[in-house]
Amino acid sequence: MAEPLKMDKAGLQGFVDNQIAPFEKGLKHVADDDDEFGVTMDSLLGTGHVNSADRDIYQFQAPLPIGHLRSDKGSGGTILIGKITDSAQSISDVFVKQVKLFGDLHTNLNNTITKLMNGQHDSLEKIDGKIFLDGLGTVPGDFQGPNSSS
Repeated sequence: MAEPLKMDKAGLQGFVDNQIAPFEKGLKHVADDDDEFGVTMDSLLGTGHVNSADRDIYQFQAPLPIGHLRSDKGSGGTILIGKITDSAQSISDVFVKQVKLFGDLHTNLNNTITKLMNGQHDSLEKIDGKIFLDGLGTVPGDFQGPNSSS
């Protein structure tokens, strides 16, 4: 079981460094920059970097090499490829939003820790909640989708 989050400077910094930063890095790897462990979402869409071992497959047809089905009018291959591409783009869009959210959270929490904790506060218990949330900048908005209302 994970240690409870301590609301002092060291506890918050540990949370940022050991929870948020690695998760943000993992999202980036899946989304667009992981040559070492396989094909990324951007690679599947034909917009990302493809490692040399997979280049032959993905340079001709993204997001999925499905062979002659692409040109087979009777099987609806073009429609299938369109649906697959739309799905891959939708998933990629989610990753883009998540990378932004966790990037903003990482940056703004670090800034908030520095600004508020160095301002004569040794724990969050002494900091006004509104001031803390204001320090997070765009993060609260990143949590909302385009169709949410607040």
